[in-house]
Amino acid sequence: MPAAETILKNLQAIVKEGLAFSILARALLLGLVGYFVWRKRLEAPYLAGYVGLVLLAASVMAIGFQDHAIIPTFFVLFPLGLLWGREALVMPPRPAPSAPRLVLASAFALFAFFYPHFMGGPWRAAAFAPLGILPCPTLIFASAAIIAAGRSFSLYAVIPTWVIALLYGLIGVFYLGVKEDWPLVAAVPVSLVAYVLAPAGEARPRGRKFKRRH
Repeated sequence: MPAAETILKNLQAIVKEGLAFSILARALLLGLVGYFVWRKRLEAPYLAGYVGLVLLAASVMAIGFQDHAIIPTFFVLFPLGLLWGREALVMPPRPAPSAPRLVLASAFALFAFFYPHFMGGPWRAAAFAPLGILPCPTLIFASAAIIAAGRSFSLYAVIPTWVIALLYGLIGVFYLGVKEDWPLVAAVPVSLVAYVLAPAGEARPRGRKFKRRH
């Protein structure tokens, strides 16, 4: 593994180069949340599609700038993004998360939305936090989605997300010294418990595709 200083330098460069996409990714999320509020329900397919999008974007960002490429991240996040895209296509049911689950999910999602590391201050984090650019905030958001939608998502996407999130969180905290990655480490057990305790009615029967209800 490269030296921590080298990885941090490359991550900082990727953030700088990817600021324009940061604005787009976060604007899409605000639009998605607004849609959920308007419909008064959580649409799991759209949520899964957004998670897949930002994971794929973060994987491309990792190799998109030749002088600062972090190639292993591409090979980890790109397949994970495809798995989440699959979740969107198989049309999981609409979950009905409880208030505590929504609060927990919102807390982690907000931290991902305003992820402060590499930003140089709160105002810059508010405008350009690297959701969809760096792995850690993107994986925090994926964990928040698991908390919110529970067993609407299959284990095919959920288990790899837990493994990868824990791996990146531990590397971030203990190897890179990024204290802002502690929420990513915490998100894994929290999302696991939320998934296990989610109502059985949210579970998608294996091998079935769901049509939308109007």
